[in-house]
Amino acid sequence: MDQTLDEVNQHCSDHVQAYATCVDQHPDTWKTDCTELRRALTKCTDENVTLMKMVRMSCQPVIDRYQQCLNKNEKDPSVCIESLRDLYQCTEGVGQMMEKMNALKAKHQGGPGTAENASKSD
Repeated sequence: MDQTLDEVNQHCSDHVQAYATCVDQHPDTWKTDCTELRRALTKCTDENVTLMKMVRMSCQPVIDRYQQCLNKNEKDPSVCIESLRDLYQCTEGVGQMMEKMNALKAKHQGGPGTAENASKSD
């Protein structure tokens, strides 16, 4: 998770700040007034943040269902708790998969049998 936040901060901090400022300045109308800034932030994270790319690829149908539920139930978003749980489970699954992949990658980059270690033993 820290790596993801670092990537967002590194690549999209201006977008995060602009969106947060817009939401703060438009507490009653932020959904419509900040739409373009939200899209820009989403585009930035999709293009630059590895976990976000993977979540979008793996969880898009779940994201869509949750968003549709929220749109239908603006007055009572608690109705969407099951959709939110599904989204959480999907994103957690993707996060765990990414952690395993990163651990394997790190193991293979410095482990026995790599070209780097073979040249050190000569």
